[in-house]
Amino acid sequence: MKLLRNNLLETFVTVVECGGFTDAQYALGITQSAISIRIRDLEAALGYKVCERGRGGFRLTERGEIAYRKAGEILRNVRDFDAELLDLRDAVTGDLRIGVVDSVNTLDDLHLIKSLNRFLDRPNEVRLEMVVASPTELTQRLISGGLHVAVAPFRNQTPELSYTELCQEEHRLYCGRGHPLFDTPEDEIGPGVLSGYPICQRSYDMFVSPELKSAEPPAVVANMEAMAALIETGHYLGSLPVHYARAFGHRFREIAPDRLNWFSTFYLATRTAHASRRAVELFVEDILYFCKGAEGPKK
Repeated sequence: MKLLRNNLLETFVTVVECGGFTDAQYALGITQSAISIRIRDLEAALGYKVCERGRGGFRLTERGEIAYRKAGEILRNVRDFDAELLDLRDAVTGDLRIGVVDSVNTLDDLHLIKSLNRFLDRPNEVRLEMVVASPTELTQRLISGGLHVAVAPFRNQTPELSYTELCQEEHRLYCGRGHPLFDTPEDEIGPGVLSGYPICQRSYDMFVSPELKSAEPPAVVANMEAMAALIETGHYLGSLPVHYARAFGHRFREIAPDRLNWFSTFYLATRTAHASRRAVELFVEDILYFCKGAEGPKK
């Protein structure tokens, strides 16, 4: 149910997210000519063009870029407003915008899939949106209202958010089958040996071990999939979560697992302004239900 709506803004945002009128007509369920009329009416109301369309394809104008960001923020706030009013009738409705870091589905102690299933098994009218991003970006989106809840190893915590500890994730150092260390006996892999090989690191989690001496990594990635790809080339050492690395089987080798391993603490983060939303409350309840031993939120 939409208590407040603006067809012009909704159409504009959908066209941008679909990359043009052609795909937007299916998302909106109206014709391209109807979309064109709405965009024209929006531009008339604003007094400037928001996009160029024609043989050169669809693209936003400079002012259109700003208008798109503002329109998206307005529509999210409107959906949240609708949900807050409908919460008064004990309906589970509105948006639930969840953010996570990549490659968490196989993190057994997190139980993300079980938590989602428990939430979705209830009668609800929730529009679910999931975003995969770095902890820094998730923090920014939580503060701005773009997300209601996020799960990540938040090392740098901010007072604007509340955090609940969930579980630990173990990371180890790996090399690929083509790497010189792949077949090297374990007792021959000492600190001096490791420091001679390039290491790949994640842009949002730069660990530096005294053994690796890699303050300036020659390769940087933004997610686990990219890290695994570079490790598999055989040119780099790299750190991966143990649960994620299992999928690569004998193509990867753990390097000095008895002394080169790290642990990330995963937290559930929420913004106080969103914590009372019924859908947010239930999802938080569900994820804590499966993460045994999780304590209450800390601010």
